[in-house]
Amino acid sequence: MILNNLKFYFRKHLILVVILYIQITLFLVSFGTFMTLIKEIDFEGKDLQQIYEGKAIYQLIDGYYDPEDYQKFVSEEGYLTRLKSFYNGLNTASEFQYLAMFNQAIMMEDTKIPSDVYHGYEQGRNKDQIIINNQPYTAVKAFQLNYQAQNFFNLKTSEGHLWNEGDFKNQQSEIPVLLGSEYRNYYKVGDVAQINYYNKLVKIKIIGFLESNSKVFFQNNTEFYLDKYVLLPYIEWDFKSTTSIDRKFQEACYFAMINGYVVTNNDNLENQMVMQRIEAIAQNSAFGKYSFIGLNPYFNQYRGLMTIISEDRNLVKSLFISFLIFNIILINAILFLLQRKRMSTLAVYFMNGSTRFQLVLIQWVEIAVLVFLAYITNYILLNKVFMIGDFGTQFYLFILSVLMSMTACFLPAFQLLRKSIISSLNDDLEGRI
Repeated sequence: MILNNLKFYFRKHLILVVILYIQITLFLVSFGTFMTLIKEIDFEGKDLQQIYEGKAIYQLIDGYYDPEDYQKFVSEEGYLTRLKSFYNGLNTASEFQYLAMFNQAIMMEDTKIPSDVYHGYEQGRNKDQIIINNQPYTAVKAFQLNYQAQNFFNLKTSEGHLWNEGDFKNQQSEIPVLLGSEYRNYYKVGDVAQINYYNKLVKIKIIGFLESNSKVFFQNNTEFYLDKYVLLPYIEWDFKSTTSIDRKFQEACYFAMINGYVVTNNDNLENQMVMQRIEAIAQNSAFGKYSFIGLNPYFNQYRGLMTIISEDRNLVKSLFISFLIFNIILINAILFLLQRKRMSTLAVYFMNGSTRFQLVLIQWVEIAVLVFLAYITNYILLNKVFMIGDFGTQFYLFILSVLMSMTACFLPAFQLLRKSIISSLNDDLEGRI
């Protein structure tokens, strides 16, 4: 009986049902989009606030950018030990956080590299490839960082795990690496590959994939996304350089590692103490030349972004609430009118032996099927087409759909349970509205 009535219901009111189906679908899609946007704005604001509120950031650079000064330094006895000592002093200091970060392309064994993540893809360049041991190696985007930078930016994985502190201290036969989310369909956790890392062939092992849209704030870029990057840990190499290749390898690593960022509280006295501490580290390690670029290079962008985020959040919430109220009233009004048109038909069912609760069930099924079809369409659009849906958003939309179907059925159900059903025949509402 319920199935036959459903067929009759859709056939009898086809145009109105289709309009209502489209309206509910658009409402759910818009609702889900608003929710995603508000969550993203809240995430951005919270993320920026947690990272930069009350912080001062200095960029540290070495003073050996002049070729003659550089050659003089690397020709001195024990220069590599001094480099290591300077970095270790920065990395272990308790007065500030030291973020060692650097983005430089590396050559990676090309067996599964996606076609749109190689170095230079966005600039329209062809793949930069070389052949090593009869294997093609492609230049890919790489980002190197220390343990403090991983924690400071609160990086998270969608699969696998992050580095532990030991991964940065121990020389291993395979360097543990993280891959950006764009690599997930091509590699899996546990895969091993080989890279040409500062002219030294090194094996890498994939231990995890970063969450989509993972980012750091690097070189004045407040949104430096890592989706297409291979992430390598800045390992504190402790083996002795017995060959020129080993020496050049460690030299390149450590020169990159000492060009990082110093993070401290934004207080003049504390900043002065940090400067003195760094000078003491430089003297103790006999590392002569270094300098700072700017005070907190992100502060103005951070403050401007926070203002924009706050204004956008209030605007989006206002639009969201207005849209929500308007659509709920509109959809429920249409559903209520549609169900009123059904009262005389339901009265006939009652005369033929159906109970009042059976009539309420029939009425709810008519509404619930329509809302459920709209929800399924919304799920496909958000998750498969727009790619912005997540479990939390869809769960709330499902609960909302259930509440909508129950709310729209409440007044007609009240009439069925309380009002004289036979009087509905005299109203002739089935053909009047």
